[in-house]
Amino acid sequence: MWKKSTALLLAVSLLAGCSAVGDVETLLRAPQLSGESAALQKALNSFLGSSATLKFPASGDFLSPFAFGDWDGDGTDEAAILYTTDTTSSNVWLAVLEPTGENSWRVSRAVEGLTGEVQSFSAAHLKDTTSQQLLAGYISPQGDQYLVVYQYDGDTLSTVISKSYTDMIVADFTGKGDTQDLVLALPPDTELGGVTLQLLTANDGEFRSTQTLNLGEGVYSSCAALYAGVGSDDGMYLVMDAWTGISSLVSDIILYDPGTGFLQPYRPSGMSDIQRSTLRYHADLRSFDIDGNGTVDIPAEIDDGGTLQTPMDKRLSFVLWKDYTTPTGGNSRFGLYDSEYNLFMQLPESMHGSVLVRSNQSGTGWLICNAEGTTVYCEMRVVDPADNAATGTGNYLRIANIGSQQLQARIVTPYYGLSLDSISQNTVLLGSN
Repeated sequence: MWKKSTALLLAVSLLAGCSAVGDVETLLRAPQLSGESAALQKALNSFLGSSATLKFPASGDFLSPFAFGDWDGDGTDEAAILYTTDTTSSNVWLAVLEPTGENSWRVSRAVEGLTGEVQSFSAAHLKDTTSQQLLAGYISPQGDQYLVVYQYDGDTLSTVISKSYTDMIVADFTGKGDTQDLVLALPPDTELGGVTLQLLTANDGEFRSTQTLNLGEGVYSSCAALYAGVGSDDGMYLVMDAWTGISSLVSDIILYDPGTGFLQPYRPSGMSDIQRSTLRYHADLRSFDIDGNGTVDIPAEIDDGGTLQTPMDKRLSFVLWKDYTTPTGGNSRFGLYDSEYNLFMQLPESMHGSVLVRSNQSGTGWLICNAEGTTVYCEMRVVDPADNAATGTGNYLRIANIGSQQLQARIVTPYYGLSLDSISQNTVLLGSN
């Protein structure tokens, strides 16, 4: 059984996997006025004595070069800007600006980053409830990633931590309720591989490392992504997707134990081998809140879902998603995973093991049939909506847009639990998290 005493994780993810919660309006606030960003850049150029080139982060809370928040806890929002210049090094710089009046700013401090590109840019209450720390993830041309946590106190802009990392997640892991913690996945440092998770948290007003947890030595080669979600008892837990080789993925579950004060692996009752139970071979088939209930569901490719005829067996696979928040494995969802478009289509559980999937006549999608292939239940296809030849016949419903194309469905022979409404509601584009 999951116990609240061992599942008190109030999760807030920063990446990829992983969108932040908490003071969302503050963290995601873009410039409110058309002239605000121009005023910021004018103040920065005046400070530099030349024109700055703004840098856009690839992910994080702030997808703009400009960020706003109360960095020093004085009750007034400051701004931050990511930029490069022609007169200094090629690395990204971070400047903090103070407001000096309506739509007027001055640069207070500026520091040089570690590389020329910013992988992520976010903010979090890591030290106290009033101030916010800035988290900048830098990436080198070789793909190495470095996280720097900056603290602005109204006078100085200092580095709290600077670490090499592969992924990170921010959450109230320790149950303090007023501040957030940081977990980093560190690069492998031994030939045996494995993943080292580092927990950093606030103690007596200082933010520092309190634990390192080694997982999967000899099994995991590196961390693919970190996620956090709500458990069945409203507690929270951490899911890590890990590489076990060149292309295979497995998942691990980690909880914070308030009794010991440490993160520890969690194994659901009856699961003897979590790696085998969560194995999949598609690089994009990551953990995901598949049903939108706040729980991180873990996928596994299964070989008893039905029959996939060539060439669909090269593109599709049968998948079972579970949330593992109860001893019996929690809620599960059965269906088809399309690796070409990174989408999941849920099927009725009664179809598990009794369906055949083959290509449609035009080669634009697939047909879901009975086990013998004699009855077609529905057709799924991806077509260009501007192609009259593709869309001119049949009662197709648009399920989703995939780039300039449409995912469409039509019912051929009614089957209980499989309708256009159920297909529309339970088909998920996995790249949309």
